[in-house]
Amino acid sequence: DYLSLGTYIGDSESIQTIHIECFPREREEIDALMGGFSRNRSIHHVEINTDLCHYAFTELGRVICNMENIEQLSLQRSNIGRDGCVALGTTLECWETSSLKQLVLSDCDIDDDGLRALVAGMTNCCSLSYLQLSENPMISAEGLMCLSSLFKTNHCVLKGLSLNHLNMTDEGLKALVDGITNCSALKDLSLSRNPRITAAGLGYLSVFFESESCCLEELSLYGVRIGDDGAAALADGLASNASLKYLFLSAAAGIGWSSFSRLLCDTSSINNTYSSNHTLEVIADRSAVGIPWDVEQYLTIHGSHPQYAAMYKILLNHSVFHLQSFFQWDLKFLPLVADWFDKALVINDSSWVQHRVLVSFPREELQRRKLSALYQCVRGIPVLEVSDYYIKAMQKSSAKRRMTKRFSINRLFIHM
Repeated sequence: DYLSLGTYIGDSESIQTIHIECFPREREEIDALMGGFSRNRSIHHVEINTDLCHYAFTELGRVICNMENIEQLSLQRSNIGRDGCVALGTTLECWETSSLKQLVLSDCDIDDDGLRALVAGMTNCCSLSYLQLSENPMISAEGLMCLSSLFKTNHCVLKGLSLNHLNMTDEGLKALVDGITNCSALKDLSLSRNPRITAAGLGYLSVFFESESCCLEELSLYGVRIGDDGAAALADGLASNASLKYLFLSAAAGIGWSSFSRLLCDTSSINNTYSSNHTLEVIADRSAVGIPWDVEQYLTIHGSHPQYAAMYKILLNHSVFHLQSFFQWDLKFLPLVADWFDKALVINDSSWVQHRVLVSFPREELQRRKLSALYQCVRGIPVLEVSDYYIKAMQKSSAKRRMTKRFSINRLFIHM
């Protein structure tokens, strides 16, 4: 009985969430239900998972404008189409005291024109932090280009964006990246189940990863065929990124682990190892199988003690330290080397290493490496002293020549 339900909703002061799986079709019932909505002041979340007729959706939009406390609006499988998007866009645009934080429009038959109308309205939603437009495959690159303009506004505070199952292409992803590169709030981006995205499209994400405004922490690419080329494109983009922690991929999509291994630890030199990515905690999925041993080691330490990640990787992959390049610091670096190895000994003996899958190093091995490094420092001292003596001698010789020349000129003027 929708008449009684509308009365109950209107009189209630405790209802915070409305979840509707079956919406009325008769105008009298719709008016009764919407009348209850308009009188209620406690509802924060409205979720409708069913198709809406044009009249019902129009009334819903009118009522939402008067619901001062609503924070979440979710319409799934509602088939609102282009006209519904225009109506909702108008509602959002006129919503002067918008408190809306989450907007979900999943499987709603939204096309490019509908998305354009929604974007026009969402520019007024200064509190909107999460937007889901998944399962609207009629949205093309043109629509995503319009969506990207939302991120270029000064008041955009979107932290989460879900664009799953849009049939997105590389061109669409490029258009999206053009906008999100300007967003300094986005932390969660989901592009799963878009199989038309290729390695070329993933390469466009590099622009976003490398931007100063990027603070993305989670990226979902389930159902995207990664392969070796895609993995290489992602790894290149993430080389200098220090924000992304979770990269969710389908393990069955042929992940190119060699690129990710090099991203997490470039063993070509100690400096490159130190400059590797120490932020990623998950690649593929926490339950994924077939992750290479070294990748699993690096991800584990990133998640447990990221402050020690660089040290651990250096110890794991470099048994001999070549310190000649540090001799330019004279003897200032000697206590730094000793202190670095002392810290390594403490970390190696700690319980979080002993009780995890991480490799621990014998104390004797670490002591041997420490002594070897200190020996290099001591051995380099004569070279430093000779070099210093030669420089000082050259400076004295040059100063003496200048004094002799000045004296000769003075004598010349005296004789004249």
